[in-house]
Amino acid sequence: MCIVLFLVSFLVATAEGGRDAGLVTRVKETIVPYYASPSELNAYWQSVFPNKPIPSSILDHLSAPSGNKMKDMEKEHYWSVYSDRLTEGDAKIFHNWAHRIASEKLLYPETVFTAGSKINLYIDRAVALHSPYLHRDIADSIPMSTKNFTDITAMFAPVSPSMARDMWSTLSSCEHPREVAGEQKACTTSLESMKGFSALALGTGNLRAFSTSLDVPEEGISSPSQRYEVAAVRAITPRAATNTVTCHSMSFPAALFYCHAVNPTRIYEVTLKREGGASIPESRTPAMVQALAVCHVNTSGFDPTLRYWVKLGLKPGEASVCHFLTRGDVLWAPASAT
Repeated sequence: MCIVLFLVSFLVATAEGGRDAGLVTRVKETIVPYYASPSELNAYWQSVFPNKPIPSSILDHLSAPSGNKMKDMEKEHYWSVYSDRLTEGDAKIFHNWAHRIASEKLLYPETVFTAGSKINLYIDRAVALHSPYLHRDIADSIPMSTKNFTDITAMFAPVSPSMARDMWSTLSSCEHPREVAGEQKACTTSLESMKGFSALALGTGNLRAFSTSLDVPEEGISSPSQRYEVAAVRAITPRAATNTVTCHSMSFPAALFYCHAVNPTRIYEVTLKREGGASIPESRTPAMVQALAVCHVNTSGFDPTLRYWVKLGLKPGEASVCHFLTRGDVLWAPASAT
């Protein structure tokens, strides 16, 4: 059933258990749940990927934060604008808004993914990690456009100024993403549409989904003064490179992913060990990290003004560009390539 958003009234329902009560819409005295329940999402997953585990980056959206994470300061944290914490000189716009405004410290050459290499580890924070999934029919009925910004914010009222600012940025990026030659992209607002786009982009419905490990904190990792040694590297996809889709969780009250394919890619599972290990007192970075890294092999269409190229003394197309996945990202690959 498709709900015409502008002809119905939206209510905020509260109940024990917090967010799971969620939003509902009333149509001719029928209450239609706004959010998909965990059991419904699990049933869908098992119907399309029987006996395959759900990636943690998807599971995170099925459970609300608890305890201290529900404090007002933490709520505000989920809606803070990442670029506000970067100086102009330290921030560049990466090749696609899916990677958000981020420091170029997040980028690595593929050569560092060799056992024994030492790096300062930077992994971006996860955005809106606990935003719940909408029902597919509800999600499909939302006009994801800045032209409908007022109606969309009314659906999720009350909306704080910072939340509204992030919602506008997300809608704007969905409408006008920064493109790389040959890139395929879409903003997906349901689990079904995320899988559907990935299948279309990769030319097969026989897919595997991956997420980075729970070793990576939600707030990411920034180690300007502590170095990590690459302890082990495992190729998830063939060294010859293959096509994949990466879906980045975006700032929005409901689960919304910016999915894009900048192919070909190579995917690695990288195990890193912090120098000094557990002996470093009060360190805010984990002693061991196992994280997924994506390497974009064809970089000929990338921004030539990135300091990344200056640092390497190279030009776009002469080296791959790699970055680690956040806790909120989902990677899709053909099952035959993994």
